[in-house]
Amino acid sequence: MRSDRWLGPLLSALSLGWLLLTYLYIPGSNVPGEPGPRAFPIVLGYGLLLLGLAMAVTGFVRPREVTPAQAAADTAPSRLQHELRIVLGTFGLLILYAFLMEKTGFLVSTPIALVLALAGVLRIRRWIFIAQMSVGTTLVCWLVFAVLLRVPLPRGSWWWLL
Repeated sequence: MRSDRWLGPLLSALSLGWLLLTYLYIPGSNVPGEPGPRAFPIVLGYGLLLLGLAMAVTGFVRPREVTPAQAAADTAPSRLQHELRIVLGTFGLLILYAFLMEKTGFLVSTPIALVLALAGVLRIRRWIFIAQMSVGTTLVCWLVFAVLLRVPLPRGSWWWLL
């Protein structure tokens, strides 16, 4: 089973849903000619759409050289279970991240989500690396968006507890 044959169309469909939600819920710019708050999500959506389409096309067009060992590994149920665990884990993590973002805000929910992604979904066990990545990514995103671009990041409904 070739995962790029179903993953490409799935990514394309998800990106179309993302673009629809972006246009429906994120307001456009008030100043003509300026990108506004929906520009970055739209660029991400179209980028994901292009990658999904490219993955789908290459999955169906390009022949794949398969060794007997790869053929046995691709048909094994463990490979499908592994991919399904990653897909479902990522989906669940995104739902949890959205919930945490609403309740605790960006600065608390982002490192928690990154630790869960690295340790839970990707199964990385180097805890120093996980701590550095989660804190570093949160810090860089906060510096770029909140400090440099002056974009207000979500504070959450529980911000007064912190």
